[in-house]
Amino acid sequence: MEHEGFIVPPPGLIPDTVEAPPRPAPAVPPAAFPTFRPVAPAAPPPQPVVPAAEAAPHGPWILSLDDGQRFQVGGSLVLGRDPAPLPVRPHAALVPVVDPAKSVSKTHAIIDLEGAELSITDLHSTNGVLVTGAQGAEHDLAPGERVVLAPGDRVELGSFAVRVDRV
Repeated sequence: MEHEGFIVPPPGLIPDTVEAPPRPAPAVPPAAFPTFRPVAPAAPPPQPVVPAAEAAPHGPWILSLDDGQRFQVGGSLVLGRDPAPLPVRPHAALVPVVDPAKSVSKTHAIIDLEGAELSITDLHSTNGVLVTGAQGAEHDLAPGERVVLAPGDRVELGSFAVRVDRV
């Protein structure tokens, strides 16, 4: 035997090559793919009608004091019963207020106009400064504290009121 360890079939038992007739390709039905239809978007929920906010006034700031004074703010103002000039604001206008209750200190507060922003600072007054916003929120200033004012604010120097407006 020529092939050691193998069994060799006798000649002619197994044909050398077999010619098989070509097989037809199996008929596979085309696969059905799922189809998707775009869904029309649902209408957004109706939005409440909100009136356009009124534009904030950009005119001059106006202060209306309890003692009847009314004036336009053009710079820094020192308010008090007998206000003294401040070294840090030598050009600030001095605005004496008539307060029969004497709840306003001699030099009570300073109002500053810087650009379009109006602010008030408590000058370590005896009876303090209270700012009440147009919506009713109150802010009691600490001595030396500065707060930005908005149109409609009410400022109380002791029991003396100042109304802040912008036209």
